[in-house]
Parts: sequence; structure tokens; C-alpha cells
Amino acid sequence: MEPSERALGLLAGPSGAVLRAVLAPTERLTHAVPAIGCTLALTTGRLLIIRDGSAFRPVSGIREWPLDPALDVRPGLVRHGSGSVTIRHGREVTSVFVPSREWDSALNLIGALRGRIRRIVAERRSDGA
Repeated sequence: MEPSERALGLLAGPSGAVLRAVLAPTERLTHAVPAIGCTLALTTGRLLIIRDGSAFRPVSGIREWPLDPALDVRPGLVRHGSGSVTIRHGREVTSVFVPSREWDSALNLIGALRGRIRRIVAERRSDGA
């Protein structure tokens, strides 16, 4: 799976150094969606939110969730030029707002994320876990 042009662009941009620092050696960025005040990024193992200016706030500048069945990501409505993406993991809920011009990219990221989680669940079932 090759990273999208948008994902490659993120790696070259200001958030790229921060993202590269948190990627595991075998982890790859596959999707990146510019959002309002942050970038939503999907890797082979995690979903991340990289806040604009995260290089200046290394502790709070990145939020991350492992790709597991407890992760629930849902698109909301597009209104007034942006749409919401809701991220739930356990009791933790976070919302990200995506400009409407990037909405298709956000939906592609959500579809890819859900597909990976379904594969994880299927693999666990086939392993008897």
C-alpha cells in the first residue's frame, strides 16, 4: 500500500518532522487529511491528530489511537463549509472539523480505517483469540 500524495505532502511539511519522530520503524503513513487546526493521519497501526504547531507542544500536539475494535470513527454532517469527524475510543471522544473541500479525503481515510479494523477482528477470530 503506497501512501497518497497528500500523505507524502504531510511528511514534507512542518508537521512531518513531528510525525516522523513518532512513527514506529515498521509503521507507514497511508492517509493524511488537512483539518481545521490540525491534520488527521492514518498509519498502518494508528490514527493520529497532529495539531498545527505541534513542534512547539510535543506533549499535547499529537493525539493517537491504536487501530483496534474499540476505535469508532464516524463522519458527521457537512455544514457551513466544514464537516465533523467524531473519534471515540472507550469513554474518550474527540471531534475534528474538516473543510468541505477535503471531505472526500476524510471519508476515504475513515473507510480505510474501518477496513483495517475489520481485518484485525477477522484475524483475531481465525487465531482463536
